[in-house]
Amino acid sequence: MRFPLYIAQRYLKSKSGNNIINIVTILACMGVIAGTVALFIVLSVFSGIKDYSLSILDANTPDIRILPKEGKSFLVDAKFINTLSKSPDSIYYTKVLEERAFFKNKDKEAIAFVKGVDSIFNKVTPVDSSVMIGEWFSASSTNSCLAGFKLTRELDLNVYTDRLLTYVPKAGKGYITDPKNAFRTVNPQVIGVVSNQNQDDNKFVYVPLSLAQELLGKEKGEVSYIDVKVLNPNASNNIIAYLQKQLPEFNISKREELNSSFYKILNSEKLIAYLVSLLVVMMVLSNTSGTIIMVIVDKKKDINTLINMGAPLKKIRRIFAIYGFLLNLLGMFIGLILGVVLIALQINYELIMITPSIAYPVAFEWQNVTTVCITIVVFGALASLLASGRISKRFLNR
Repeated sequence: MRFPLYIAQRYLKSKSGNNIINIVTILACMGVIAGTVALFIVLSVFSGIKDYSLSILDANTPDIRILPKEGKSFLVDAKFINTLSKSPDSIYYTKVLEERAFFKNKDKEAIAFVKGVDSIFNKVTPVDSSVMIGEWFSASSTNSCLAGFKLTRELDLNVYTDRLLTYVPKAGKGYITDPKNAFRTVNPQVIGVVSNQNQDDNKFVYVPLSLAQELLGKEKGEVSYIDVKVLNPNASNNIIAYLQKQLPEFNISKREELNSSFYKILNSEKLIAYLVSLLVVMMVLSNTSGTIIMVIVDKKKDINTLINMGAPLKKIRRIFAIYGFLLNLLGMFIGLILGVVLIALQINYELIMITPSIAYPVAFEWQNVTTVCITIVVFGALASLLASGRISKRFLNR
């Protein structure tokens, strides 16, 4: 192995007597550098988009959600509260009652979801940080609400001046004999508008939990689900395992499961971007193969000399395979340095902006560095082996 490596290094460091070979070698190395930079930047951009998208989800998606396996609601009793209080790590939990409802303001009507939340809600899912107009209702509030931005426009709501007529059908069987008694209604004061990039906010009207229970005819402790915030992110799996063991009659879902479709889309987009970039990298590495073949032709006399000195054909092929591998490795190393520098500049100085206030999202991840290294090394090695395989006795006897 030392003999082929030594010769390959000499060929890579020394200039060829043929100036065209030198130029082609430099161009091949520059191609690997460009391919490495492009692949790393694409992966970093999609990592940044993923982080940015997930930060939006964090505003209204809990770490863990506890849902009943049967029915749309359940009663939170002392035993249930005791189970949560004995969690193996520190948590916040909030009670939520959610149901589809009909909303009316003057001559405007819409169907959306009423979401009753308690005073701990914003410690678990900080929706209050997304209030663009008005304010979040206080812990003592009993007849107020906040609506999503799109719903606010659809119903032409005015904060602090309008009341939002909200009603849902009463549960029961048989025919409705008196339409006036067929619905439960509340008429809360609109005190704020919630808005962020997550489209789910557009379908909710947030009200105090007691008001939602009154509207839906539920008992005081009856809720649709419990949302949980884990204070130590590293303890999430332990808490989930604990809850699954202690609450077998409930479905325990983590954030990734609550937004499984969203995560699949993000991962699919990154995979597609990687595959498209991989095609570019493969085209670049094919140029490396052409360069190796040209170097083989240029060094034909040297190869014959080595053969006459007793070097086996297998080792001759290995020399040029290592030569191509080292060429790709050099280009990859320089390309990674350039890629990391460009990503660092974007993160720290926001050189490219989407809007005047939002920089194009990128993120540095060691996983992307590893992916780029494995891609260049594996496909570069294959390209080098294919090119070095052109050396044969027939070729040398020409």
